[in-house]
Amino acid sequence: MPQTEITAALVKQFSTSLDDVRAKAHAAALEQHRGVANLSTPLRIAHFLAQAATETGGLKRLIENMNYTKPEKLDSLFSAVHGIDDAKALIARGGQAIANRVYANRNGNGDEASGDGWTFRGRGFLQITGRGNYRKFGKKIGLDLEADPKLLEDPGAAAEASMRYWKTCKINVPADADDVVEVTRLINPALAGLDERRIWLSRARHIWVA
Repeated sequence: MPQTEITAALVKQFSTSLDDVRAKAHAAALEQHRGVANLSTPLRIAHFLAQAATETGGLKRLIENMNYTKPEKLDSLFSAVHGIDDAKALIARGGQAIANRVYANRNGNGDEASGDGWTFRGRGFLQITGRGNYRKFGKKIGLDLEADPKLLEDPGAAAEASMRYWKTCKINVPADADDVVEVTRLINPALAGLDERRIWLSRARHIWVA
C-alpha cells in the first residue's frame, strides 16, 4: 500500500542498520519539513530518500566522510586530483587535505590554503557543499550556516536545507518522471554512486510506492 508519510518505522525498514535514535530523529525532521519540497507523493519521497541514503551512508551520518582509502576512486571522482600518485599523496595527508584540495575554488570556496574545502564539506541529507551554498541555503532557512557550518549536522536544519535544495533545483520534475539519472545529476553532476542510488531507490519504492 502506498505511503505518503515518513515515519521512524518506515525509515528503519528502509535502512535496517540505522539505530532507533537516529531513525526517530531523522524521520521526525524529514516529515516536518517535506512540505517545503512538496514531497507529496510516494514516488517523490522514494526518490528523495534514495538520494539521501546514498549521500549519508544509509542515513547514518550528516557530514561527508573524506577518509578515502582507494587512490583510484579518489582520482576518478575529482578533477582536482592529478593521477594515482597524487591521490596516494593526498590520502596519506588525510581527509582534511583531500577536502581542501578537491573543493578549492568551487561553490564560493577560497583556494586550497583557505581551508574552506574542509570547513564547508558536505553536510545534511543531500550533502550541501561549499561556502556559497551554505550562505544561500542558510538564508533560506534562517540560520547563518556560513558562520556556523556545524548547524547543518542537526537533523532539523539538515532536513529543511535539503528540502530547500530539492525545491530550488526543481528535482520533483525528474522524480515524477521516475528518472533516477536526472535526479542524481541535479544532486551529484558526476553521477557518482549511480548504481547505489538505484539500489536504494528500489528499496524505497518497495516501502513507499508498492
